[in-house]
Amino acid sequence: MIAFKCLVNGSIDSAARERVRLGLERIYTERFGLSAKDLRVEFTEVKPGLWFTGGRPSEASMVLGSVPPATEQSVRVEVMEAVCRMFSDETGAPYHDVMVVAADSRPAS
Repeated sequence: MIAFKCLVNGSIDSAARERVRLGLERIYTERFGLSAKDLRVEFTEVKPGLWFTGGRPSEASMVLGSVPPATEQSVRVEVMEAVCRMFSDETGAPYHDVMVVAADSRPAS
């Protein structure tokens, strides 16, 4: 199971949440052959003005997730770029203010 936590700067409506969920599903299906049942996506809205970069209010949003164990670095970078672009396109968040994490997932025990 790959779990995503989307920390959104401001609010995100249900239609945008669904587009992001479908976008993550598409990216992970194309790259890793995973299905919707293999992914879980959660959203947390963060009140604007609570995050700062360089002492100024930040417009940053974050998509925290993982990739299957032993994913090559080049694939990880491609996935992170695809997630960043998709999130920006689907939410209107500035591309350069979207942070993506793609850590190694833990093997099932």
